[in-house]
Amino acid sequence: MVQLDLIELADLVRPEQLVAEILRQNPQLPIPVPIEELARLAGISKIEAFDSVGFEGALLTNATKSEGAIFFSSLSPRPRQRFTIGHELGHFLLPWHRQASFQCTAEDISSRSKKDWEIQANQFAAELLAPEPLVRRILRQLKEPELAHMLKLRDDFATSFEMTARRVVELNDYACAVVFSKDNIVRYSIRSEYFTEWLSVRKGDRLPAQSPSRNSISDPEEWHEIEAHWWLAEAKGGVRQPETMYEQTLVQDHGHKVTLLTYEPE
Repeated sequence: MVQLDLIELADLVRPEQLVAEILRQNPQLPIPVPIEELARLAGISKIEAFDSVGFEGALLTNATKSEGAIFFSSLSPRPRQRFTIGHELGHFLLPWHRQASFQCTAEDISSRSKKDWEIQANQFAAELLAPEPLVRRILRQLKEPELAHMLKLRDDFATSFEMTARRVVELNDYACAVVFSKDNIVRYSIRSEYFTEWLSVRKGDRLPAQSPSRNSISDPEEWHEIEAHWWLAEAKGGVRQPETMYEQTLVQDHGHKVTLLTYEPE
């Protein structure tokens, strides 16, 4: 059974503070996180799907934000809907988000958003749906990163694969990175703090010519060894770089791919 003491949340202004307090109040928080139950405990009286074109989610509140309603797109996959509910709950609980209504597009509820409020709401949703203490504990048991681990965590936490992959890399104790691409064109990449090399590919670049990630079919459990210079930017000042790297690629629908990169630090 989850609980929520709103008085303890009242003076918290950052997403990570709110999530930490929710976790403190719920040390046995079940997985997948019961996001709708938490939203209702916070004062959300209505959570409904709606047919939308152009909008992913919406929040309506009274002037004091003592109660509200959350709407999410009926057209989105369930993990996306859960993230949207978490995102709108973030708007509801973050005290500086003072509008009485929010209408959030697919771009707002994505890593591409440049708006501070949307970034904060996204951070709240990601940290609540895949809590750092739980993810770190699991990753330490699993040890070296693999796409199979990300797929399992996606299913366990009922989150999208993209969000799960980001959390796994952000919280990993190993040198790893993921490259998100569509039609072999890089969308963006993210590195763990232990992945200290710079990638040579950026948004809009094609995947490296010699990389197996270019293939249209790939076994996500298969590791490929590749010369590191295909993925890494040239080092400056004579700094030594790894000679080889290892990659796995998950081929998704509509030309989307996720490539996991690792190397052995010197």
